[in-house]
Amino acid sequence: MGEAAMNPPMGLTFVEVVFTGEAGSRGVYALVDSGARYSVLPASLAESLGARHVRLERFELADGREVTWRLGQLDVECQGRRVTTLVVFGEGADVHLLGVYALEGLGLELDPVHKELRPVKHHPLYHTISSSESAVAPLTG
Repeated sequence: MGEAAMNPPMGLTFVEVVFTGEAGSRGVYALVDSGARYSVLPASLAESLGARHVRLERFELADGREVTWRLGQLDVECQGRRVTTLVVFGEGADVHLLGVYALEGLGLELDPVHKELRPVKHHPLYHTISSSESAVAPLTG
């Protein structure tokens, strides 16, 4: 583990995660980015793991530039939880980001004060139950 991973800059949270695809697995230290919808890996890493290409997607970078990058699927594991998630193939990017889509799938949330991930205590389900309905009534479409 490098010095930067041991002592991240103030306000940033890094976690150890394992990404797995059809061609293998790789553990990385990823920046938890609660402002990013999807996780981002260097394209070369996503390809080497065998990420399944889903589609091309347009993204706006932090500096305002717009880019079109590939979006694919990999499994991600963190804190003993595993889920299939969408991952951006970061062209020319040497960054590992863990985005909100993966965090929600893993049932984890960022605790910015303690700079760590923790299990979500409650998963909100929105359904209005009238007084004549059972509290365990199935949701209907």
